[in-house]
Amino acid sequence: MSKAQADSLLRADLRKLCRMCSRFGKDALLVATLSYNVGYYRLVGYGKIPKSRLIQKLETGDRDIYNEYVSFRCYKGKVIPSIERRRKVEYKLLYIP
Repeated sequence: MSKAQADSLLRADLRKLCRMCSRFGKDALLVATLSYNVGYYRLVGYGKIPKSRLIQKLETGDRDIYNEYVSFRCYKGKVIPSIERRRKVEYKLLYIP
């Protein structure tokens, strides 16, 4: 796969997730980016998977979501410093006050 094809595929996937997350208004891109990394249904819930605290707060209109966003930094129950740094940078770049 060429770099251009990979870029095109990534952009198409992110556009699809942005449409799915459009109900979150200003936070749609932030939620779509996170769902691209951790899975859409892990955030919004499905079947036995409950909604995440992040989505619950956004649905109630509370936009103070920094701690909930950064909490998606674990792998197999352990905090991974590189993922934590990535979440902090994503939040700083994509959060619109």
